[in-house]
Amino acid sequence: MNSARSWVVWSVAALAYIAAILHRSSLGVAVPDAAERFDVQAGLLSTLGAVQLAVYAVMQIPVGVLLDRYGPRILIAAGAGTMAAGQLVVALAEDLPVAVVGRVLVGLGDAATFISVIRLQAGWFRGPIVAQMSQWVATAGQLGQLLSVVPFAWLLHQVGWTLSFGSLAVVGVVALVLVLVVVFDAPKGEPPLATGSIELPEGWWPRLRSTLRRPGTQLGLWTHFSLLATPNMFMLFWGYPMLVDGLGYDRAAAAGLLSITVLTGIVVGPIVGIATARFPLRRSNLVLGIVGLLVVTWSVVLAWPAEPPLWLLVALVVVLGIAGPGSTVGFDFARTFNPLRTLGAANGVVNVGGFFASFAMLPVVGLLLDLVQHVRLDAGEDAGLYDWTGFRIALSVQLLVLALGAAMIVRARRRTRVQLREEEGIEVGPVWRAIAAWLRRRRG
Repeated sequence: MNSARSWVVWSVAALAYIAAILHRSSLGVAVPDAAERFDVQAGLLSTLGAVQLAVYAVMQIPVGVLLDRYGPRILIAAGAGTMAAGQLVVALAEDLPVAVVGRVLVGLGDAATFISVIRLQAGWFRGPIVAQMSQWVATAGQLGQLLSVVPFAWLLHQVGWTLSFGSLAVVGVVALVLVLVVVFDAPKGEPPLATGSIELPEGWWPRLRSTLRRPGTQLGLWTHFSLLATPNMFMLFWGYPMLVDGLGYDRAAAAGLLSITVLTGIVVGPIVGIATARFPLRRSNLVLGIVGLLVVTWSVVLAWPAEPPLWLLVALVVVLGIAGPGSTVGFDFARTFNPLRTLGAANGVVNVGGFFASFAMLPVVGLLLDLVQHVRLDAGEDAGLYDWTGFRIALSVQLLVLALGAAMIVRARRRTRVQLREEEGIEVGPVWRAIAAWLRRRRG
């Protein structure tokens, strides 16, 4: 455990996750090209992203159950192969339905990757370091987004749709081979923690139901729901057209702004990991603080009298970069409030949250863009489909998602703290009281 080989295995698994994020986010910089290639309106075009996220969300619990049964190596390899096939279909697609099939395959493969890498860590590492490694995986994944907004966007512009998406299929094949050669569930001589941990079909449903009922699992789900949906919506689909078509930035400037989100996540991720390990009883305060930061920043951007200035957009993409690592705290809630034998299913439940919210928002934003343009044209205005007025209205829907998420986090936190008090005798008081006690100790 915690050996040099552990780090090699983890690094290859992290590379597979970087490839998965590249697959997932590649569509975000290709939305204008997809609109031209398939000649569809915003509502229909958003199905490309929404279906992928829907498949990802729906598959999280089944993948979690399979992960507890068969182990991470099999699922990471299967995910890499499925994503490669999906990108090949997208590369060759000439109409929207075929491209949707390809993105469905990408969503299926993507669904198997992250929680499998998280579970793999438990087979190769022990001790306090495990609490931080989820953040390190998420931070590594940010490199996949960076690859999509810079080199992939350039490649798409240079060689076109078919060759650029075809190159992503090659990336998937390389990831598959590396996983099969290097990654194993546990060191030789150690029993693989995943294999046989749930006896199908008799035992899996009661265990899953128990996982779903745990307040800590629900707290993780609503954390992920609140903090991942907005970055996903922006980075995976609507951010690029908002910046290019809505606000008039060129493609290079838009890619630069998206890169700030990625780089912020790379910097902030380890900090969030250290904070959650150092202050485990105050993780929910950190989460609620980031939710509040999102609400305030988006409200200012959308309510700005004219087009928001560059400095405000930089502030927005920085906050989005903070929110991504914040969502990963949800998996730490799952880890600390569930037994190891059902951790795969618990992580799957948590992962449903953010991707279900993302799936719900993507088509709603597209439909609202179509509706706003239709109403404005009927009123005699000169209205473009992707102008800033349309985006200002359509993107307001995420404030409702954030408000719902914050309310459910508070509710789940209350129930989790009751469980802590009843089962372990741990009383978690208000944060202001903890700060006051810390200040008194410092004076003493």
